[in-house]
Order: sequence, then C-alpha cells, then structure tokens
Amino acid sequence: MERREFLRNFPRGIICGVAAAHVFISNAWSSVYNVLTNTPQRKKNPAEILKEMYKEVVELGPYENEDFIKREFHIELDSDENNSEEHVVFLIQSAGDKEKMIIQVTYFEAKRTRIIKYAKDIKTILCHIKGDKIEIKKSDYSENDIKSLFPDILQGIRNKKKQLKLLDRKKKDKPFSFFPFAH
Repeated sequence: MERREFLRNFPRGIICGVAAAHVFISNAWSSVYNVLTNTPQRKKNPAEILKEMYKEVVELGPYENEDFIKREFHIELDSDENNSEEHVVFLIQSAGDKEKMIIQVTYFEAKRTRIIKYAKDIKTILCHIKGDKIEIKKSDYSENDIKSLFPDILQGIRNKKKQLKLLDRKKKDKPFSFFPFAH
C-alpha cells in the first residue's frame, strides 16, 4: 500500500522539482544577463555618449582628398561578432558656423544563408554641432532606443579604431617584402 502511494506521488514530486528548478534557473539567468549587459556606458547620458562618438570619429579624420568625414562601422547588437548585422555610417561636414553630422544605421537580415544579407531597415539621426553643443535635430529612433543604441555604436567605433591602430603598427614594424626571411 505504501509503495502504491509512493509511486503515485513520485511523478508529482518530479514535476514540482522540475518546475521549481526552472523558476530558479530562469531567474538566475535573467540576473546574470542584467549584470553582463549593464555596463557603465549604458548608465551615461545619451548626449554625453553622442559627444564621445563625435570626438572619436573626428579623431579618425577625413580620407585623403575629401573635405568631409565619412566613416563606417559595424556593431553587434546581439553580442555575436560573427553576426554583424548592423552597419553604421557617420557623415560630418561643415555647414557655415556649425557642423552637420548624419548617423545612418542599416539593419541587415539573412534570408537563406548567413553569408548573404539584405538591407532590412535604414534609420538616420541628424545632429548639428556648434562648439561643445550637439543637438539632435531629427531622429528615426525613440529616446529609449537611443539609450541602448549609442553605447553599442560607441563600442563599434572604438573596436574599429583598435583595428586601425594595429594595422598601422604592423605597417610601421615590418616593411612589405616578397621574401620575408631575406635580409
């Protein structure tokens, strides 16, 4: 008789245990996710991050024979570097006594393969810069979207700058030669 009750209650105990474990694990994962994604950049004011982005891009400067600055970056909104589905273009040009900065973000999606991607959506942000003041004149993003997007764009800019600095170092360290071991 006791064995029958045990066998009848055993599946209930397993189901309750699995449900409790699921609740604890999902709560733990959400806590871990919040800790990992809650970086100091996300706590900054978007206007401050916009100024940092402007300074970083201006520091890269224009390409040769151009009187404006155009720089392109990739950002990873899903934290997968192999899956850069967002392309960001900065265009900065003088317009009288101020500068005009356009930030264009293109979102891509893969239809059949992960290799070929198609533009899904394009959003822009238009800013005017006068001295130390940056004013957003027009934006296709909401304020909440900007708060989460700007830190990712800034990180993409800094990653690109690191790559460019590494390339410059390699060029300075070793001159190109068809025979690298010959002196």
